[in-house]
Amino acid sequence: MRLRLARCTSADLRTWTGLTGPQMQYLAEQLWELAPDTGRGRPWALPFTDRVLLVVLAYRTNLTMQQLGSLFGISHAAAHRALVRLAEPLAELLGPPPADRCELWIVDGTLIPVHDRGHTAKSKNYRRSVNVQIVCRARNRRVVAVGDAWPGNHNDVVVFRETLAKTLPDHPRLSGDGGYRGCDRIRTPRRGPDGRIIKDRNYRRFRKRRAVAEHTIARLKDHQILRQCRRRGDAINHAVGGVAALHNLKLDIR
Repeated sequence: MRLRLARCTSADLRTWTGLTGPQMQYLAEQLWELAPDTGRGRPWALPFTDRVLLVVLAYRTNLTMQQLGSLFGISHAAAHRALVRLAEPLAELLGPPPADRCELWIVDGTLIPVHDRGHTAKSKNYRRSVNVQIVCRARNRRVVAVGDAWPGNHNDVVVFRETLAKTLPDHPRLSGDGGYRGCDRIRTPRRGPDGRIIKDRNYRRFRKRRAVAEHTIARLKDHQILRQCRRRGDAINHAVGGVAALHNLKLDIR
């Protein structure tokens, strides 16, 4: 028996993808609006909803194309075409940052190992990785924006200035850790005359807020594609955006 969305129970979907049946249906509807089948060219080997399941499963488990093809009863080339077709529309579901200026936003960077050496550098995790900046909302851990991947040997403040600082609107309540020192757009912990962080009551409150970003990144990395990306080119940017969109979907639809 090949894997099909119509034959999956809610428990199976949650085990394989982390999503429920209603969440998968809503995701399929959203992706159909962005990238519907045109009816031209070679017919797809899978129905549209099963292709959506394949993409979510690929991000969640990081299986190879041969493994995905065997699981769905198609060739590895057909599995790759389905992933390439829906990866960018899925990332577009993240949408633009909200205009609300009252919410507290928190920015943090994370290292993602990537096999494509054209986009990576030897990093402090001792692997060739990229640095990706992620902004989340402190109230509910919703991902607000993600930056483009940069070589992992660059500091967070450098990557932020070259990526999100150019696209993210000015926000008065954008907070970050000590690694963003010197960036006027980000509030960092206060420092004394000796340059050390003043560890007072405000700093303890700051640490609790900063933990929100770390927990959000940990939830994003439940998707194994963000622990070892084997694809090339802009695939890592599409993967980060798509995983962030899936994370927000789980928050919006319970």
